[in-house]
Order: sequence, then structure tokens, then C-alpha cells
Amino acid sequence: MLHHYITITFRNIILKHKTQSFTAIFALAFGLVCLVPALCWMHYETSFDSSYPDAGRLYRVYSVEKQSGKVNECVPGLLSEELRKEFPGIEASADFLSEQLDYTTEAKEYLSLKTLCVDSAFFQVFPQRAVAGDLAQALQRAGSMVLTESAAIRLCGDAEKALGQKLENELSRIFGPCTVTAVVQDPPTDTNLPFDAVLNFPAIQDASMIMPVAEQWKYFNNELYVKLHAEAKPEVLAGQLADFTTRVGGNADIELRMLPISEVRHQLDTGVPFTLSFIRLLVAAGVLLMFSSLFNFLNLHLALFRQRSHEFRLRMIQGAGGRQLVGQMLFELGCSVLLALVVGGWLLFTAYPWLSELLGMAMPVMLLLRFFGICSIGMTGVILLVSLIPCWRIVRSIAESLTERKMPRQPVLQRMAVSLQLAVSVVFIIAASVIMLQMHFVSGKDLGFERDGIIQLYSPDVMKLGIHREALMQHLRDIPQIQSISTTLFEPTQDTDAQSMTSEVEWPGKPLGESPVFQGIFADENFAETFGLRLLAGRWWSEGEKNMKKVVLNEEAVRVMGLSNPVGTVIRINPNLISSDGVAPMEEYEVVGVVNDFHSLSLRSRIYPAIFRQPIDEGNSWYLRVVPGEEQDVMQRIIRLLPEIDASLASVRVTLLDDLYDRLNYSEQTGLKLFGILAVVCLSISLFGVYAVATATAQRRRKEIAIRKIVGANADDIIRMFLREYTLLVLIAGAVAMPLAYTLMQHWLQGYAYRTDIPWWLWGIVLGGIIAVVLLTVWVQVLKAANSNPSEVVKSGG
Repeated sequence: MLHHYITITFRNIILKHKTQSFTAIFALAFGLVCLVPALCWMHYETSFDSSYPDAGRLYRVYSVEKQSGKVNECVPGLLSEELRKEFPGIEASADFLSEQLDYTTEAKEYLSLKTLCVDSAFFQVFPQRAVAGDLAQALQRAGSMVLTESAAIRLCGDAEKALGQKLENELSRIFGPCTVTAVVQDPPTDTNLPFDAVLNFPAIQDASMIMPVAEQWKYFNNELYVKLHAEAKPEVLAGQLADFTTRVGGNADIELRMLPISEVRHQLDTGVPFTLSFIRLLVAAGVLLMFSSLFNFLNLHLALFRQRSHEFRLRMIQGAGGRQLVGQMLFELGCSVLLALVVGGWLLFTAYPWLSELLGMAMPVMLLLRFFGICSIGMTGVILLVSLIPCWRIVRSIAESLTERKMPRQPVLQRMAVSLQLAVSVVFIIAASVIMLQMHFVSGKDLGFERDGIIQLYSPDVMKLGIHREALMQHLRDIPQIQSISTTLFEPTQDTDAQSMTSEVEWPGKPLGESPVFQGIFADENFAETFGLRLLAGRWWSEGEKNMKKVVLNEEAVRVMGLSNPVGTVIRINPNLISSDGVAPMEEYEVVGVVNDFHSLSLRSRIYPAIFRQPIDEGNSWYLRVVPGEEQDVMQRIIRLLPEIDASLASVRVTLLDDLYDRLNYSEQTGLKLFGILAVVCLSISLFGVYAVATATAQRRRKEIAIRKIVGANADDIIRMFLREYTLLVLIAGAVAMPLAYTLMQHWLQGYAYRTDIPWWLWGIVLGGIIAVVLLTVWVQVLKAANSNPSEVVKSGG
């Protein structure tokens, strides 16, 4: 029996109905290829740091200003110890700073390492796997350093050889060299705490220790994670934490909050290119496409089973039972599903490198295999269960019509399936269209400055460019294409950095109880010239006015302050500096000018009121205005120049400012590619389904068409009858899909402070276009049926 089933399946799938069969198989395979990576991506993004033991008990503690709502990822340095003393539910805590530090070896080799400056309790919260050395004692002394395996290999070529090595950084002349005491495995890619080195370095980690205790509560310098006891209740602790700093008399202006470590990436990390809403939208798209593929698969196979009614009828006459026929149908479906899984698996792992590059993540292969297996089993079960009842109905209809020789009528569910497929196509096409309109809006939006022709030099180490300032400036000024140079602490980002935002601003007439948040932008005297900002009032400060406490406001800051004549106004700002006695008092600054609003963030964020101040140090972002068209030549010259000045400058990033702003829109560009591909494929799948249904319908209704022609109907009448039916299917699909598409895309657009509107004409173009394509798809089959000879059809029995 099995051999017989295999023979029949091979004949029908490979030989007789290969077009319909392979259309259904490839559609199902592609649906799987779209759904599995989307689910993997969602799991990957929402399970960061899940590899740590007891990850479910790890929480990030951060602070929020009560009046302004400003979120600060960091907390006061003394908070860690205070929380351990106050809350017995906290088993351990770790506070640290993340710094990009430059090191030199005893052989004067240069290394730039992403360093976590920690205390000795770090490994109690974040255990690591040792490659060399004793982790229990590795961080017990100040200056002890633990390297990752890759960093140790860079240093010595071998993990064991790295033990005992001495490294020096810019503060070693004061605190002594760092000694490598252990080597650990490299951290996974899905972590909020990437590092090359872990260093017990109180000089950085406990910078607030030089301040009085009262001031330490207002100095936010450390990241803090806590590990709870297994029996502790997080919701209870979160409630107790909220007003802790007020109860102990530390800082009544903030409240503390805690966040599971798995949620830190999308709740606190402002540099994540893809929002969780975008990923969820892609998962929803994958589910919709999977359903569309399933509809198409079942539609095509059930239509083929109906077309083979004569074959099944003959088998029943020869003694085959209903269970045998249903079993054969399910076996053929199972074989088609198996082929779809093989094709889908091959497509998935072929597209894996491209997807990893597009999404900017190293998707674990085992995770991909796990989700592929889960989805494959689920999809197979759904297809076999859902198709069981239609297959029984087909067999029963054939059994009832053995004497009448009637073709089974087309069920209503088949037309519903076609409409649902088309509805999914409409959703994807509208989604791709709205993303394209938003991209066009973003690319055409006036950012408020001339971003073309600006080159950025950037180093995560704020001191690196400043140390070599004189030599670097001299060489840059010798390049004739460079028109101006500005040294700043400003870099365009996805969202605001808490360290650059402040609500500690006072001005004449400030209403009581209001504490708006201002963006602080540290820039030099050439910033406005280099960026091409428009001065609306007053002037920018000059080189001779360094350290004279001059500031410039943007339009939004003037509006928020309600100043009618801002130039000459004296405002008071917390300078974020530590004075000799450890106190950071408010200082007075004179407003000397007003510039136009410009976008320093992506268009997801609104333009904040901004205060431009002179930088505290030399700045880690330098911007060069160059002659238009000469950008690439200048960049290549600078790249060759940097290591010649000093080896440490080889790590300085040289890029176009235009590229930085394009990267802020990377998720939109990726979304446009993905949804464009999904829209084309989904519509193609739907059209194949429509074509198969039209073919089966025309075949089944040959006798009806012949009788209509005999009683006087012409070919045009019959064509119009069919086209009306399929137009109605598209209209039903549009009625279902358009409200859903509008809701989804409006929700997506809400993530942008500056966004386009969904135009009314888009709906008409999409619906009209799909109607035209669908009608063109069925035209050939309908035309063939309408022009057939009615007498031959009637003689043949229809």
C-alpha cells in the first residue's frame, strides 16, 4: 500500500500537476523562511544575557527624575553598598563603568580595550568561565585585570602567557600598572555587557569618593546590577526601591526603578538600531505570510483533489474505501509538506549570511535550527488536521455522486481562502508603501544644517584626540580642502543620552514647579560655521571668549523659556563639574546668540531645547567642513595620516556625517527591503492561488458556460460574470485588510516625532492595482472557457 501511495504521489506532484504542486511547495517554503528568522530575532532581542546563571534574578537599577521624567541609566556610586545593607533580598550587587581605554604593554605595543571598571564583587553577579587563572582571587586587588580570551591572544598569542603581563593606561603614572590575573571566555554576542577586559580600578569606578556624602547622592556615575535571592519578590522590592533615596535623605529629586536584565537592551539602550515595535511588526508580517502560504498550499492541493474526482471515483468503484482515499490524500499532503521543509531549510540556511548582515546580528545557528524544527512540526500538524475535514467531504461527495457523475461543488471556504490571501497581500503592499513614503519624508526632511561635505573624526576615548591636538590640528590645517574644523562632544544618535540631558537650568521668569529637560551640546567656537547653522539672533562666541561662560540657545529652548529677547539674558546651569570641595554649584552663563533648530537625533525623537556650551575638554568628535566633492580624497588622506602621528590614533573612526545620519535610518531602509520582498512574494503566491482556483472553476463550470451560450449569452457576458466574481473577492480582501494595515502602520508611525501622513490615494492605487493584476491573471482561463464550443461540452457531459 505504501509503495502504491508513493507511486501515485510521485505521478501527481512531479508529472501531472507539477506547476500547481511546486507553486504550493515553494510558497510554503518561503513562508517558513520568513517566519523562522523573525521568531529567532524576537527571541534573540528579548533574551539578552540569559546565558548568565540565575539570569532571571538579575536586575538593572536606574534612576528617574521625578519632575522632568528624565531617565538616567546610571546611579550614585555609593548606592550599591547602601542597597545591600538595607534590603536583605539582594544577594549581591555590582556597580561599574564601561570605558574604551588605551593600553601599552611592556614591549610598547598598543591595545585599545573595552574595559569594565569594577569592584571585587563583579563575578558574584556575572560569573564567567575561566580559561586561565583563578577567578575567585582575580579581582581582589586594585589594578587586577581579567582579559577575554581573544584579547589575551591579541596580547600574547596564548591565554596562559597573558597571566602576569603588565599593561599601562593614561592613569598608570598615578595608580600604577594593571596586572593580568586571569583570562575568561569571550562574552556572547547577545549581551548588554560586552567587554575585552575587566579591571578593578577604583580611581575611575569610585570617582565620587572625593565628594562629600551629600554630593555623592547627586553624582550619577555607575551602572548598577543586583542579584536577588531566589525567594525574594521583585515586585515588592521594586516598590520599596522607588522612594529609597528620599527615605534615607540622599536625593529627594529622583526615584529608583529596576528592570529585568533581559529588558535592558530595548528599555535603556538608546543606540539600538531596531526598536522592539519594528521587530514585532516583522514577526506579525511573518505570521501573516505563513498563514497566506498555508491558505495557498491547502487551496491548491484541495483544488487538485477535486480535479481528480474522476480518478477517485474509479478507485471507489474498484473497491477502495473512504478511509483509504482520505489516507492517500493526507499522505500526498505530507509528502508535499516534507518537500517544502527540505526546500525551506535549504533557502533558510542559504539566506542566513545575508540575513545576519542585514540585521546586524550573528544569529546562533542552533537557535535557528530549534525554531525551524518547532515551526516545521507545528506547520505539518496544522496542515494535516485542517485538511482532514475537507478531504472527508470530497470523498463523501464523490461517493454520493457515483450514479449522477457530478463534480463536487467548490466550497465557500476556498473563496474565503483566496480573499484572505489577497488581504495579506494588501497589508504587505500598504506596509511597504508607507515605509517608502516615510523614507522619502526622512530623506527630504530639512535637518536644519548643511550635512553634505562634513567629515567626522570620532574616538570613544574622550582624551585620545585631545592628547594629540596640536600635532593633529597642524596636519589637518595643511590639507587645503579643509575649510573649517570644530571639536565637540556631539554625535548624532538614535535617542538622547542621559548624560547630555539636564533639567538643572534656571532663567528669569521660570515658572515654579517646572523642570523641562534641556539637551546640552558641548561645542567650540567653529561649530556653527562648520555645520552651517543659521544665527537668528546675536552671535556665536569667539576663540578669545574661552572659559567666559557664553552659551547659545536653539529656537526650541527660547520657546520653552518664554524669552522675548534672549540675547543678553543670564541663565544658571549646573556645569556638571566637580569643584575642589566636591560641590557642583549652579553657575551663571550669558546667552550671546540663538540658532535655528536642527536635528541632532533621528526623526524618531523630537528636537529638544538645546544649550550650546564650550566643551570641558577637547572633545571626542571632530568635524571637518571640506570642499564639496573632495570628501573621499580628504578621508583617505586622514586615514593614512592618523597612525603616522601616533599609533593609538589608528582606531579613530573617519566617516562622513551624511553616513551617520543615514545609519540612524537603517531600520527604515531594512524595513523597506524586507517588506518590499514580502509584498512581492505574497502577491505572487496569492496570484498563483487565484490562477489555480480560476482554472479549477472554469473546468468545473464548463457545462454551465455552455448552457449560457446556448440560451444567448456571448463570450463578453460570460467574461464579465467571472471578472465580477473575482473583483468582489478583491474588494472583500480590501475591506478586511485596509483597516488592519492602517492600524498597524499608524502604530508604527507613532514611533516617529516627525512623520508623514498616509495619503488617501494610496488605498485606491493599491486596491485598483491588485484588481487589475488579479483580473489579468484569470483572464486567459476565463477567455478560453468562454470561447469553447458549447455543443462539444454538452455532448461530453460537461
